[in-house]
Parts: sequence; structure tokens; C-alpha cells
Amino acid sequence: MFFSIAFALDASLSVMYYASNLIQEPHMIQRLETLYYQCLRHIEQDLAPFHMLVGANGSGKTTFLDAIAFLGDFVRDGLDAAIYSRASELRDLTWHGFADRFEIAVELSVPAHESNLFSDRDFSRCRYEIAIGVVEENSDVGILSERVLLLTDIQRDDRAVQESLFAVEGPTPQTLSTPRLRGVKTIVNKVPGGNDKFYDESGAGWDPSFKLGAKRSALGNLPEDEARFPVATWLKHTLSNSIHKFDLNGERIRRPSPPGQPRNLLSDGTNLPWVVADLKVNEPDRHAAWLALLRTVLPGLSTVYTVVRPEDQHCYLVVKHHNDLETPSWMLSDGTLRLLALTLLAYVPDGDGICLLEVPENGLHSGAVEAVFKAFSAVAQHEDRARAQILTTTHSPVVLDLADPEQLLCFVTTETGATEIVPGADRGRADGC
Repeated sequence: MFFSIAFALDASLSVMYYASNLIQEPHMIQRLETLYYQCLRHIEQDLAPFHMLVGANGSGKTTFLDAIAFLGDFVRDGLDAAIYSRASELRDLTWHGFADRFEIAVELSVPAHESNLFSDRDFSRCRYEIAIGVVEENSDVGILSERVLLLTDIQRDDRAVQESLFAVEGPTPQTLSTPRLRGVKTIVNKVPGGNDKFYDESGAGWDPSFKLGAKRSALGNLPEDEARFPVATWLKHTLSNSIHKFDLNGERIRRPSPPGQPRNLLSDGTNLPWVVADLKVNEPDRHAAWLALLRTVLPGLSTVYTVVRPEDQHCYLVVKHHNDLETPSWMLSDGTLRLLALTLLAYVPDGDGICLLEVPENGLHSGAVEAVFKAFSAVAQHEDRARAQILTTTHSPVVLDLADPEQLLCFVTTETGATEIVPGADRGRADGC
């Protein structure tokens, strides 16, 4: 089974990834830091295009993914929506419920066409930092600080040296805020009680400032001027639109999907029929390759096609078998629907973004689990060509046997109740992984 799945993926995907004349810039978080965010008292974790998060229940895997999802909700929907969709009050999101604030920071690679903007130094990364807590002025929950920074490789190299010199469980820092250093360029800055400042990234124009208040994100309300704020605009759109927290809903996937749906898979999977239909019409080679992978798990499969109902233009899936038996989507099992949706992620040509998944193996046979995780690995197999970043939790022994050590992040709980993340290569020292 392993050989057949691996061969099917290699044969079908290699041409797609390497023969393309246009390689999209991947939306990928290269580093996540948290301070006092739920059980993540303090973590600093570098990230690759594909990671599997493993560890005992309650060790912090879900919270790790949620820290990323929080940033997307915060920039897109605002502070209150991000907080109160998760908890009834701020302290429920803080370390042991005792801290009066939490902080989250991420770093992403600056797209090549944007990094050429800066002639004086090579800004290879952008960093986004937020601190959320109780504002002194009115004792209400608000944004304590928010910044977008441009960083050079010097900061990354210096930090790597520092981290190699000190133990993982060192003292908890007072803040994640980057200190003022040479070679760090601030392009968005929000401070309590002051104006939100937006700095022209070219350095040639004027720098607007507005007083948005403690509830409104500066990045979320960035002036719509891509010429003056190219990196900040790219970051805003990435966090707002490219973080996908998948929660496939088998009951809703079974139903015919209404017209007007996007052609990239939605986080609940409800537009799956339209994605398949679009793939078959516009990317027949990819559609055939997807079917070839499915047949390694479902040997009786002939094809998967779609039907658009003439009365309301709703679209649904049909699975056809070699014995000419045809099964519409509302008669398919949850496991089969999940298999179709999860493997399709490797074949959608315009699929990109940061995909967050929890235990995707639920409801899948071990052979199907193998196919899904090989597909995930293929999507992000080369960092410079990755079309998406996939971060997923798993409890599957099949997956652990297939995984390379560098793909694993092992979550353990310390005696204080804090989460510690151990790289897969050091998995032996992570009890419970």
C-alpha cells in the first residue's frame, strides 16, 4: 500500500510542481511565539511547510493552532469577535486565568517581488506582534500594542545563536515585543492612547496616522494603498484570507451545494462538488491524478463526477464504481467524504494558504490515512515551491510511522502545566509522545 500511494503521488504531482512556469509565493508562517496564551505560557517555535503535532490530550496542540487562527479572526473580524467567539471573558484565554494580558507574534517571509522595494538592506521577513489585555484608561479589554516590522537575516541569525546557548525552559520574558535594533524597520505601530501610525515602506512619502482606539486593529484598518504599503497589505490579506481552519462537516458535504461557490475548498468542505467540477473541466490531468490516488485506497472506484440539478443549479457528487454502481453524495459515508476532500487539497491548482486541521484521520481506514498524509506532505514537499502550509494534529500510529522526524512537533506538559514543544528529532525525551 505504501509503495502504490507514494508512486501515485510522485508520478502525478512531480510534473505539476516542477513544470509550472509560474510558482506562487507561499503563504507560510515561519515562526510562532506566544506569551500567556492559555496553556502556551511561552513558546517560540520555528515552522516548516508541513508539521504534524503529536502529544497527549490536553498538551496544547489545539491551542497552538488556535493562536494562529486568532490572528486571522482578529485582523479580519476585530478584537471582540476574536475573543468572544472563544471565551466569555479575557482571562479565560490567559495563562491559568491569572494573567491580565496575552501576546502572540508571527513571522513570515517577505514575498520576493516586495523585498526588492528596499535598496538599503535585505528585509527577508515581516513580523506581526499583538498584545491584548486590560487598558488602564477604562479597565476595558483592548489592544495594548500592535506592530508590523521588517526584519533582516541578521536578527534571525542572532536569535538562533541565543537560543542555542540557553535552555528551553528559561525565564519567561516580560514581552514578545522586538526591541529597537539597527536593521529593524517599523511599518505599522499602535500604542495605547496614541495614534496608529502607518509608515510609507519606500520611505519616500508621508506617513499617515489615525486614532482608531483600543478596540480596532491597526493592520485590519490599514489604508488601502498597496503602492505605499505593499508588505503590510500582503500581510493583512494573508492573515485575513489565507488562514483556513478546516472542520469538515460530513452532513453538510452530503447536501447539494448551491451555485456561486469559490473554487478553492472551503474550511467546512461544503463546496466540494464545485471544486471537483472545476478541476475536471479546467485541470483534467490533475483530476485524473486525484482519481489515481483514490484508487490506491478504493480499488473498485471508476470515477468521481458531479451533477448540477437543473431546477436550482445545486451541484452534488457521484461516485461511480467498476460494477457501474453509482452512489450520490448523500449516500456516502463520512469517511469517504473526508477522504475525497482531504486528498483533493494536493490537486487544487490555486490552493494556497495556511491550513489548520485537527485529527483528520478520524473516520478513515489506515490505508486512507496513509494516502491523506502523503498528499499533505506532497503539497508542502519543497519550501521554495510549497503551495500551502499544513499544520495538523494527529493521534494515528500509521502517521507517526510514515513521518520524518523533522515533520513532527511533540507537545508535552511540564510540571507547572505549561506546554513545551520538542522537535521530532528529540522525541525520545518527550514523555507521552
